[in-house]
Amino acid sequence: MQVLRDARLDHVEFYVEDIDATVKDLASKYAFQLAGTSSASIQSHRSIALRQGGIVLLLTQGLTEDSPVSAWVRTHGDGVANIWLRTPSVDAAFAEAVANGAEAVLQPVERAGVLVAGFGAFGDVQHGLVERPDDAAPGQLPPGIVPAPESAAQVPAEFGVLDHFAYLVGAGDLRNAVKFYESVLGFSVIFEDRTMVGGQGMDSQVVRNAAGDVTFTIVESAAKPGQSLDFIAEFVQNNAGPGVEHIAFSCADIVTAVQKLRGRGVDFLDTPGAYYDLLPDRLGGVARHELEQLRELGILADRDHGGELFQIFTHSTHPRNTFFFEVIERVGAETFGKGNVKALFEARKAERSQREER
Repeated sequence: MQVLRDARLDHVEFYVEDIDATVKDLASKYAFQLAGTSSASIQSHRSIALRQGGIVLLLTQGLTEDSPVSAWVRTHGDGVANIWLRTPSVDAAFAEAVANGAEAVLQPVERAGVLVAGFGAFGDVQHGLVERPDDAAPGQLPPGIVPAPESAAQVPAEFGVLDHFAYLVGAGDLRNAVKFYESVLGFSVIFEDRTMVGGQGMDSQVVRNAAGDVTFTIVESAAKPGQSLDFIAEFVQNNAGPGVEHIAFSCADIVTAVQKLRGRGVDFLDTPGAYYDLLPDRLGGVARHELEQLRELGILADRDHGGELFQIFTHSTHPRNTFFFEVIERVGAETFGKGNVKALFEARKAERSQREER
């Protein structure tokens, strides 16, 4: 299992219905820059790569009704379809994954001179494999993408790396999803928790690769019988199955980052005012940022044995109200904001009520 255990994050591929609109949104609001495009000779789909720092997002739109990309979007809507991992030996990693029980979806094949392969993960999300040397620098273009001309106006990166992926599964499926990542990819469970808010709640386990750059927070609903759909069950229903609910971008200064994002038109979930009234008693204050700055911007705060954590979640702009982003700053903290789960439940509940009133 050594080959897959050492695989690292390469890039994240979204399947989308309108690639131009998605690129415009990520560029104008989140400051991602055009890095490259697929060849015009490809008839089945069109891809555009965006980059910020070492983060590479690949957006792909199907160009024909029978394209697998088009079929995926019809089923799930826009979303994360493939999380690509880099490895020095695609043949060995692919053989290992299949031997460990993964479903082969792309046999090893050269793409623009680079060996790639792929296998199914949980639900309809896949893991692609890209062959790159161990010392390959982050932020390289996906195979087959033609580099775009260098832009004269380089915007400083606000995000550092992808902190984690939130993977929502159906009730009762958490253990199977965790087992997949343990047995197929050699990930380790680094954290687990159950949180209840009234009759609703969630069970979660966090799995991570050996290199520490691929982390999945896998979550299932723990709602009691008779409760209305919580946001986890609602996601699985609207997404037509399990999938990636959000990606967390890390940053060095969340106050500055959120100010810029809000200034460019990014909308974030509202946080109840009482949350900030109770924050000093819950945490004993925070050292990194001023309480009033957090309140003004709607940023959540938590603390664990390692230090402080600050996070905020965007409103979903997805027609099915599924996928969204998180922005996170870690000041030594190693966990995922357990103390903020109740606030997130309340914010998502309020958001749903507002939608229903429109």
